[in-house]
Amino acid sequence: MKLKLLLAITGGMMICLFGNLAHAQPEKTLSVPDFVTSVPLGHFAGISPPASSIDHARKLAVSDVVRQVLSAIGIEYHHNFTDLISGTPYHPKRVINDQLSGVAHGVVLGVDQNIVQSSWCRDGSGKYIFFVLVHYPYELISNMRRLSKGARVIASLISISDNNVRLRVSQANGVPVMISSAVVLIQKRNRFAKAISFFVWHVPSGSDHRVSVAIDPVHICNGSREIRLPFDECKKSISDYLLGAKIERVVVLKGYDCLGREVSTKVVF
Repeated sequence: MKLKLLLAITGGMMICLFGNLAHAQPEKTLSVPDFVTSVPLGHFAGISPPASSIDHARKLAVSDVVRQVLSAIGIEYHHNFTDLISGTPYHPKRVINDQLSGVAHGVVLGVDQNIVQSSWCRDGSGKYIFFVLVHYPYELISNMRRLSKGARVIASLISISDNNVRLRVSQANGVPVMISSAVVLIQKRNRFAKAISFFVWHVPSGSDHRVSVAIDPVHICNGSREIRLPFDECKKSISDYLLGAKIERVVVLKGYDCLGREVSTKVVF
């Protein structure tokens, strides 16, 4: 009887032991695709943090690629270092604060359109993790770098005639622009106004006159174009000579670049 009882107890212990082993299964490992562990040249791999839905996880993975492309475009780093000593010579206290931060900003286009592979899996908690591979070669990064810097437009005076002004407008940053409007500000300062007002009659010290000029849209990219502005206030009148008028004209050319951002340039003559 004693032997049978011992076997029964031992068997019960063995059943309990095997029962615990059955519940202690190893944790699930994530199925990471090969294009993440070995990213091809000219590509970026994006990984999302765990998300509650596949759609949200995919957006987070694409955002990860955008951050990487922004880093490739250029990061502006800020470093701050302070070393403070306080207290007494016998009980000094030294505090060192060393901070390094980076800010990336720019234009990133075409990430969704250049996705070549994607995959997803679930972690141990049942949440979704998304992986994307985006083809984004150096040529695209260089183009985004130019777009991030924006268009550089320069205007210069060619000539002035009786009823029009000829301007040369140049664009040198590789960002296409469209010049679509012009505003001319005419400023007159009468140098003899004080003397004439004191001895003869009161005359104004000057005037400001703004003129909007209609022009045909002009497209410029990596080159220069000539623009003619027709208006009738190029020459001085007789009263301007009598008043000793000093005339300054400011022409502001306005338009937009290929991303719809406003651009402007001015020339003074």
